[in-house]
Amino acid sequence: MEPGIIGTRLASAVIGPLIKKLFVTEGGGAGLVDRPVRISGHVSFRGEKRSLTDSDLHGLAAKLVKQALRTGERPVTADEERAVIDALANTLYALGDVTMTDMDAVRLGSADFAGELRKAAGRPEKHLTADATHFYERLLEAACVHVLQFFTQRSTFVAHALVQQTRGLAELTAKVDELIRRDPLPGAEDTAFEQLYLPYVARKHAKLTIYGIDLGNSPTRWPLDAAYLSLEATSLPPGRPLG
Repeated sequence: MEPGIIGTRLASAVIGPLIKKLFVTEGGGAGLVDRPVRISGHVSFRGEKRSLTDSDLHGLAAKLVKQALRTGERPVTADEERAVIDALANTLYALGDVTMTDMDAVRLGSADFAGELRKAAGRPEKHLTADATHFYERLLEAACVHVLQFFTQRSTFVAHALVQQTRGLAELTAKVDELIRRDPLPGAEDTAFEQLYLPYVARKHAKLTIYGIDLGNSPTRWPLDAAYLSLEATSLPPGRPLG
């Protein structure tokens, strides 16, 4: 069974409320912590805020499997179905063991996040047949799509994402500035040279000599643009000497 087919059968209207039960509800003042909280701190089947029992978690996994099997060709036998439910329940239970935050999980994407959960759960698919393993992996990945979507809809996620984005931009700007300082951009040396050379040229050529007339001691300085003269050749009247 392809992931797209499983995702269609696990409609958001059905799977959304089931996935939501895996996590505690945000209370007042949510998002005021200094840094994102690990996923294990949000689950509803661990810790002081526990509201979901192990039996409830197993029943939730069973509902997900039943929903995926509700129509069409059956990808696993009845005996394999029970094994898939157990494997899925154990994998979902690993949400309380992973050390990453919800932001880390969203960055990974559903496929890689599902892989991290399988690893944290001790790879329960090793006890399944090939067909059951394929069904379990596709089902888990489809469930992880909804888990990550649930994360992104939490107010704490939005607040932390904005903070992380701001910090990331500040760090990137600082690194770029330091890189430019250590290794100037092409042409930067030319610009620096021009800034030093232009005052030298102004000092060196701030005098004008025309036909032996030295204006270097003139009480006023001659700007460079005054040195450009317009010379026009004209003919002298007959009999008039030069000079």
